[in-house]
Amino acid sequence: MSRMDIPPGRLLRRLVIPQMLLALGAVGIVAVVAIATRENQGSSLTAIIVTACIAWALSCAGLAAVAHHYATRQVLDIAQTFRRALPAPIADVVRVPDHDALEQLAAAFGELIAQSREDQAQLRTIISSMTDALLATDHRQRILLSNEAATDMLGVPRDAKGKALWEVLPAEEILGAVAEVSLTGQRKTVSVAFRDGKQLEVTACRLPLRPAGFIVIAHDVTEAARYEELRKEFVANVSHELRTPLTLISGFVETLRDGAFDDPERARQYLATVQKHSEQLANLIEDLLSLSRLESDSKLRNPRVLRLPALVEKVRELLLPAAQKKNQHLSVEVRGDPPPALADVADLERAISNLLDNAIKYTPEGGTIRIVVSTQDRDPLVQVIDSGVGIPAGDLPRVFERFYRVDRSRSREMGGTGLGLSIVKHVVQRHGGTIEAASTPGAGSCFTIRLPASLAEQSTDG
Repeated sequence: MSRMDIPPGRLLRRLVIPQMLLALGAVGIVAVVAIATRENQGSSLTAIIVTACIAWALSCAGLAAVAHHYATRQVLDIAQTFRRALPAPIADVVRVPDHDALEQLAAAFGELIAQSREDQAQLRTIISSMTDALLATDHRQRILLSNEAATDMLGVPRDAKGKALWEVLPAEEILGAVAEVSLTGQRKTVSVAFRDGKQLEVTACRLPLRPAGFIVIAHDVTEAARYEELRKEFVANVSHELRTPLTLISGFVETLRDGAFDDPERARQYLATVQKHSEQLANLIEDLLSLSRLESDSKLRNPRVLRLPALVEKVRELLLPAAQKKNQHLSVEVRGDPPPALADVADLERAISNLLDNAIKYTPEGGTIRIVVSTQDRDPLVQVIDSGVGIPAGDLPRVFERFYRVDRSRSREMGGTGLGLSIVKHVVQRHGGTIEAASTPGAGSCFTIRLPASLAEQSTDG
């Protein structure tokens, strides 16, 4: 409050009255001295001076009392004004009528300043640790605040404070959203795609300032968009894989109902085809359930220590009849003394079986297939090596994708579901290992499973 804003009554009480009292006091002293001099002509000079001093002292004491009263009232008025500005919890603690009201107010405001600094530090910490990008601007779209995520996601420079939003953020979709918010006052959300494949979901809304500013929050939805595309692709692939055998089964059943049973030879052929595709459907459903379980649970179900040569030999015995039908030579080779592995026996056995089954299917009659168990940098390795048709170099990076087939028609003829290698990859990853594929078209393929030595060492040490 400036002096011009002080009410006339308060101005009179604080300034005019004290000045008038001082003037009256001075006049009174002079009058007392003059009267004493006139009435006491015979008095000594000392008596006159003493009388004047006593009068002056009394006047000063009275003036001091009056000045103290008005000064105290002024301090209390100031204290009451500041007390009303304090938040309720703190204002209740400050007792204005006390003689130390200003000290209490100073302590209260010091507490408020300290709390404000602490709140600001916490706010800055929270904002800087956000994974979402945040920009706050004033009503002129001048940047007031930004965090690290805004620099990473939106490319906003670290020294962007005070700069215009359009100077540091060239995305037209975001600027358009802010402009729309400034006109309508309603929250606006837009999707922004960048050339590097990154996708953001950006929300703009008002910042409650006077005048109102703007807040821009960007959330990275790249992974979510990718998973959504994978989900759509997966649903489309499953629908396609189910539709083909179901259509064939339905067609042959309709043919049998229309009289094909009268021809026993044709009926047997049709029933054999129906059985083949029914088994393919059953295998597809089983593989889908297995893949779903592997993706939803990252822990091993029944882990135990096992020797890989024994497991590989068991898989060989199970699939040896299929290899003998094609006159293939199937052998197991153990190099050195591979360490034991901590594994889920059923899952790891299925992964190796899938690799060996593919090798048998895609290796011509009379070919050779080897399962090699060895050690590399103390890690146990299992390799399935065949002399089959091989895989083109362009298809190698995608052979572990769900439903990906190098030759779709040939794979379906052999009863494949397109999920075998994907199941292998998920099983190996659950064991903390890796799988690699190498191939030369026309010369065969090699799939290598590498399990971590640390798990094996921990199991044996324990």
